[in-house]
Amino acid sequence: MSKRIAILCFSPTNTTAAICQAIALGMGTKDAKFLDMTRPGFREEMARQADAAMAASDHLIIGSPVYFGMLPAPVSACLKSIAGRGKGATAVVVYGNRDYGISLRQMAEIISRNGFRVAAAGAFIGQHSYSDIVPVAMGRPDQADLEAAFGFGMNSAGASRGLAPEDIPAQHDFFTRSKKNMPLKPVFIPDLCIQCGLCADGCPAGILSPGTGSYRSRSAEAQCLGCMACVRRCAQQARIVKSNAVVRLVMKHILRKASKERKEPLVLFPGQS
Repeated sequence: MSKRIAILCFSPTNTTAAICQAIALGMGTKDAKFLDMTRPGFREEMARQADAAMAASDHLIIGSPVYFGMLPAPVSACLKSIAGRGKGATAVVVYGNRDYGISLRQMAEIISRNGFRVAAAGAFIGQHSYSDIVPVAMGRPDQADLEAAFGFGMNSAGASRGLAPEDIPAQHDFFTRSKKNMPLKPVFIPDLCIQCGLCADGCPAGILSPGTGSYRSRSAEAQCLGCMACVRRCAQQARIVKSNAVVRLVMKHILRKASKERKEPLVLFPGQS
């Protein structure tokens, strides 16, 4: 297709990025510009010069993981700083096989309000961040998910109408109604840390010290998203996912259904009944 496609993506463990790249391929481009919303420095730059970053694209594929049924706060803040100026956008969220909650509608509301035309929206599945405790959606997105994302891109490439936020189903539950969701945070084992800095480099909140591997401060620790990017990057197992017996029992209850069934992507287009 003739449109210049860019991917604006928040993807701490690369699952959302994989889905967005498959969508871009389906839309007919192998060289979509990748705008990495995961990095704090990039988000700061977007807040200052969003128009310059957006100038080279006609259509954005916007991707984000889902935490507690909602968009991560850094994603919401970044999207609010970008003016669409009539450009098309494909809204994408990736969740851990439980519920996507209100995240997809949140994204559509923000970008529609900022002048984007939402050409299509999709909720895809990725391995759950807490799968080290309760195995959920292991290995996803898998080949079937990537093929579905490719097909979604093909079908959304020619969309000319816009999708209204209210056309996107919302899944309300305890988590989406709560203002005090507390993410499970990685456990740090200093004796195993070799100060390689990989965890700090991959932390989307920018709260880890590359010199020590620990949180920069107590206030920084409070900003942890629980994305487990640092755990995935640490080959020394100096950062691990661990919980006490009570938390483990609660998580098994919450994720019981998600751990036993396979959900498939939800895709939405304008005018879809």
